Amino acid sequence: MNNRFRNLVYGLAFAIMVGFVLRIGKPIFIPIMSGIISVYVLSTIATSLGRVPIVGSLTPLWLRHVLAFLVFVLFVLLMVLLFVANIQQVIALAPQYQATLLSFVGDMAKLAGIDDEPTWGSIRSLVLGEIDLQRLISTTVTSVSVLVGQVFVVFLYASFLMAERLHFSRKIVLAAKTQADAKRAMEVIGHINQRIGEYLTVKTLVNIMLGLISYIAMWFIGVDFAGFFAVLIGFLNYIPYVGSMVGVAFPVLLAAAQFGSIEAILIVLVSLTASQIFIGGVVEPRLFGRSMNLSPFVVLISLTVWYALWGLAGAILAVPMTSIVVIILAAFGPTRPLAVLLSRNGHFIMDDKNASGGAAEPRAAKA
Repeated sequence: MNNRFRNLVYGLAFAIMVGFVLRIGKPIFIPIMSGIISVYVLSTIATSLGRVPIVGSLTPLWLRHVLAFLVFVLFVLLMVLLFVANIQQVIALAPQYQATLLSFVGDMAKLAGIDDEPTWGSIRSLVLGEIDLQRLISTTVTSVSVLVGQVFVVFLYASFLMAERLHFSRKIVLAAKTQADAKRAMEVIGHINQRIGEYLTVKTLVNIMLGLISYIAMWFIGVDFAGFFAVLIGFLNYIPYVGSMVGVAFPVLLAAAQFGSIEAILIVLVSLTASQIFIGGVVEPRLFGRSMNLSPFVVLISLTVWYALWGLAGAILAVPMTSIVVIILAAFGPTRPLAVLLSRNGHFIMDDKNASGGAAEPRAAKA
C-alpha cells in the first residue's frame, strides 16, 4: 500500500513538472508539435497517393512527400493572403457595419423597453464608446505578423522532420539494447503513426467538406467574406465540441452587423448549424473507420488542460497528443490500466505474440 501511495505521489509530481515545462516552453513546443502533426498528415497523404494506380507507379515515395509538402506550403500561404485581404476589406466596411449594428441593437433595445432609462445613447457610449477600432485592427495585424513567423518555423521543422523519417527506423534499431526492444519500439511507433495519421488526414478532409458546405450556404445567403469564414469554420472544427460552436458564432455576428435583422441572423444560424450536424453526425462517423478510442469526458478534460497550457494551439492538438499518450500507456503492462480508464470503451485488443516484458501491442477496438 505504501509503495502504491509513493508511486501515486511520484506520478503526480512528475505530471506537475511536465505541465510546468510545457507551459514555460510554449513558444518552443508549439511549432515543434505543429511540425510533427503536419508531417503525420503529409506522410499519410503521400502514402495514400501511392495506392493510386498511375501516380503510385510513376512517382517514388520521396517525390510524393515533396509534392505533398509543396501543396501544403501553397495552401497555407493562400490562407494567410486570404486573411490579410479580408482584414483590409473589414477596415473599409467597418463604419457601415457599425452603423447597421447600432441601429439593430437600438431597435432591440426599444423592443426590450429600455429606450427611456437607461437610454440607448448612454448604453452606446458606455459600451461601444470604449472600443478603439483602430487599435483593435492594429492588434489583429500584429497577431497575423506573428502567426506568419510561426508558420515559417513550422515549415522549417516539418521539412527537416520529413527528411529524418527516412533514417528514423535505422536509428531506433541502433539505439535499442536488443532486437526485441527495437521491434517493440517500432511496433508502438508504427501504431501511433497509423492511428494519428489516419485521424488527422480524415479530420482534414472532413473539415474541408464542412468549409465547402458552409461557404455555399453563406454565399447563397449573401454573407460578406464567405470564403474567409468557411476557412475559419473548417479550421476551428479541429477543436472538439467547442470549435463548431465558435465557428458558427462569427458569421452569425457578422450577419447581425451586415443585415441588421432577426430573420437574416436566424437563417445564417440555422443553415450553418445544419451543416455542422450533417458533417458531425452523418459524414464523420462514416469516414472514421476507427475512432481514437478516447472517452468523451477525457477529450473534454484534455481540451481544457491543453488550452490552459498552450491556448488555441493546444486545443487543436489536444486529441492527437492525448491519443499518443494513451497508446504509449497501453503498450506497457504497469500503465495499461490507466490507458483503459482513459479509453472510450475500456477495451484493447492485445497481440500477445509480440509481447515483451509484460508489454503488448495495443490495437484499440473499432467504434
